[in-house]
Amino acid sequence: MTYCINVYKSLRYANSGEVMFCCKSTQRFYNDQGAIDLQNCTMKEALYSESAIEIRNALENNIRHANCKKCWDEEDAGIASKRMLDNDRAKEYWGQDYLENKKIEPDIVELNLGTTCNLKCRICGPWSSSKWMKEHYDLRVPVKNANEYKNYIQLVKYWGGDWSDESKAWDHIEQESHQFKQLEFYGGEPFLVEKKWELLNKIIEKGHAKNQVLHFNTNATLFNEEYVNLLKEFKFVRISLSIDGIGERFEYQRHPSDWAEVSSNIKKFMQLQKENPNIEVNVCSTISSLNVYYIDELINFLIENDLSGYYVNFLHFPDYFNMKNIKEDVKSKLTNYLTKKQDSFDRAYDKDAIQKIINYMNSEKANETLWNHFLSYTKKTDEYRKENFDKTFQEWSRMINEDI
Repeated sequence: MTYCINVYKSLRYANSGEVMFCCKSTQRFYNDQGAIDLQNCTMKEALYSESAIEIRNALENNIRHANCKKCWDEEDAGIASKRMLDNDRAKEYWGQDYLENKKIEPDIVELNLGTTCNLKCRICGPWSSSKWMKEHYDLRVPVKNANEYKNYIQLVKYWGGDWSDESKAWDHIEQESHQFKQLEFYGGEPFLVEKKWELLNKIIEKGHAKNQVLHFNTNATLFNEEYVNLLKEFKFVRISLSIDGIGERFEYQRHPSDWAEVSSNIKKFMQLQKENPNIEVNVCSTISSLNVYYIDELINFLIENDLSGYYVNFLHFPDYFNMKNIKEDVKSKLTNYLTKKQDSFDRAYDKDAIQKIINYMNSEKANETLWNHFLSYTKKTDEYRKENFDKTFQEWSRMINEDI
């Protein structure tokens, strides 16, 4: 089964403005004139591009196209992939007939609104966060001279795209906004993008909001009551908080966040949900080689804070953070440890979440070069930020190092 609602109804615009079907896609759309983006193509044109047609035809013929490898990998590991989840949501929101409707329309649109962000998360980089710009140059650009710096700045500009107030992208989005069924906002940090709130205001004023679903992914460091009040006007809103750990482990992974501030905002978001039946707050936890050891600690926190409907997201890139690449002997010990941790939970949902992590982690043999890069890069970043993985993740560090 390869049917996917996204190849008929969905578009994802990357921070750079380039387009693909969804966040799990590995191939951007091209036509005979080159890469398609929000500046030079309408949304309908993007869905009928050569690349889009090729991928769609493959799935219609039950062929696993390489563009969708991340979903195939997760499904092979017994995990509900984005393809499966999005099909289920389409049916939930709009019914079985809509799910099976192959009419090609840009109904479900994901907007990655540039790289403006207030954090530089460990698993991220300047391709998604402006906060990373200096550190990435200092740590990852081997040759430093005027010409290399100029090239780097050009690359940073490309990653960030053009989401300025004057960008044609906003005009294209507004022109198509009447037909959207679902709008998803990512960043950077989407709560920092003022122009997005203007767009939502216009959608409300035109009377479209009552028929539209919104989804935000946010790092939970910001809560603006004036802005979140706009969300009450929409048919349904899902706010996904990126919570990958608690306390000092959260702060380490999502530098330079303040856990006390984030905890306070979580309570505000939960109150928003309580007062508005059209708003749902959940957690998207990205699991990587950094935090996998502490999944039980995270799940317990989420349960205690009425966030038990969390979603476990598996990090694929950067590949040196992918837990598939944890060294095999360490992976074996970690597998035994996590298997025992399953017994501490009563709910099948939580046991299943841990089992999916175990399955995914063991679905491929580790690449030890990437594992060694994870260790060296973590140490190098620690030195730069004056942080300490061994101290912050003591038990996990001990397991990693006990045989060295």
